[in-house]
Amino acid sequence: MSEELIHHWEQYEPIISGVLMTGHIDWRNMYFDDYRQELRLLILKRLLAGEQLAPTNNCQLFRWLLWRLRDIQRSNQKYEERHDFVLTTPEVIQNEDAFEQVDLLVTIERLLNKQPRTQIVQQLLYDLLKYPDDLVTKRCIRLGIQRMTYYR
Repeated sequence: MSEELIHHWEQYEPIISGVLMTGHIDWRNMYFDDYRQELRLLILKRLLAGEQLAPTNNCQLFRWLLWRLRDIQRSNQKYEERHDFVLTTPEVIQNEDAFEQVDLLVTIERLLNKQPRTQIVQQLLYDLLKYPDDLVTKRCIRLGIQRMTYYR
């Protein structure tokens, strides 16, 4: 790049800062540098294509840059929504889930093997094993007991 183009390109910093402010992007935003760099590249592409862009009082350029910024923001938001970013590895999550499941089954087996058990407790434990994700209301209707009895 020639020195003249670099000097001409730096004149667009105020318009880029204005677009970022209008887009509610400040230095605390984690994408601030990325957005600023993208806007710089967009202006540079237009300058290299031979367009004559006024660096000040250029409403058309401002609106175009703001539109591109919104487009980039939407793209980032879609990417984040579509991809679940997990902080722990899937193997650790699977191991913890398996441990909790085994612990629950051991506790239920101990309750079932306990000598003084009533028919209702036994039905409740079998129902819990058969339908682990069922709601309390549905479970109580299926077993024919009240919710307070279930909670006790």
